[in-house]
Amino acid sequence: MADPPSQKIVVGLDGSQQSLTALRWAIRRAASSDSVLDVVHCWQSHPAVERLFGSRDELSRGSVCMLQNEVVAALAALPDLPTRPRIHQVSRQGRTAAILTEQAADAQLLVLGAHSRTDTRDLVFGRVASSCLRHSACPVVIVENEHTVLRHDVGTQRSVPAS
Repeated sequence: MADPPSQKIVVGLDGSQQSLTALRWAIRRAASSDSVLDVVHCWQSHPAVERLFGSRDELSRGSVCMLQNEVVAALAALPDLPTRPRIHQVSRQGRTAAILTEQAADAQLLVLGAHSRTDTRDLVFGRVASSCLRHSACPVVIVENEHTVLRHDVGTQRSVPAS
């Protein structure tokens, strides 16, 4: 008889301090719940971006390299993990919120770092998190810092502390 499918947690990574905090939180959560962790970095290409930062191939390679470096660093920062979770690194080109909600369609949690923006509608969580909160099929966890984690269950407007 086949083993039951593992649970999956998806975490968005953009290289910011907030997303790195979210990555460490998601690694701990995946390890404690025997879940697979998908670490997702989204990137977009545009002629102006390509002129400044290189070709699409270079942007893709940079995304993969950033994913590898940040996952290794996060695991090194968590030496007391009882077990290391299985981690899949996913680099995809496209709109971040759409990719994250698609990747998390069959997940138990979508984990994001909180970002503040100047736009008042995005002031608390940022555009990507706001969009994910509206469109995610699973609960969304917003990691503000090491001590503040909010869980938004599907279909509810209230935030509750995540365990």
